[in-house]
Amino acid sequence: MRTLETCLYVDDLNRAETFYSEVLGLPLYGKVAGRHLFYRLEDSMLLIFDPRASAQPGDVPPHAGKPGGHACLAIRREETDSWQARLEERGLKVTRYAWGDRGESLYFEDPAGNVLELAPPSIWGFTLKE
Repeated sequence: MRTLETCLYVDDLNRAETFYSEVLGLPLYGKVAGRHLFYRLEDSMLLIFDPRASAQPGDVPPHAGKPGGHACLAIRREETDSWQARLEERGLKVTRYAWGDRGESLYFEDPAGNVLELAPPSIWGFTLKE
């Protein structure tokens, strides 16, 4: 088994789209204005929902939650410094954690307060797919 999708909740989809598409550079897979944004990440999906709208039935089963979740996105170990610089250039407060010889994580928040992490898969003993 592996994680196929991760859901986060936001209170402003327009701000979320700008953040995830422009700051993180994720490719938008699909969206329904006012309801959700779907991002394709290699072999998994990141789903961003507005809980006020997504709690209602629609084309997608109801999803209700609150901002304040967590997701970790995989990066290459050698990209840690450049990602930290990119995030800080965009005004984000980044906290860096070292996990011994397994690598380092970058923690920061999206505009809704979800805690995001960028880290090499080696922090959990995995390797990044090529």
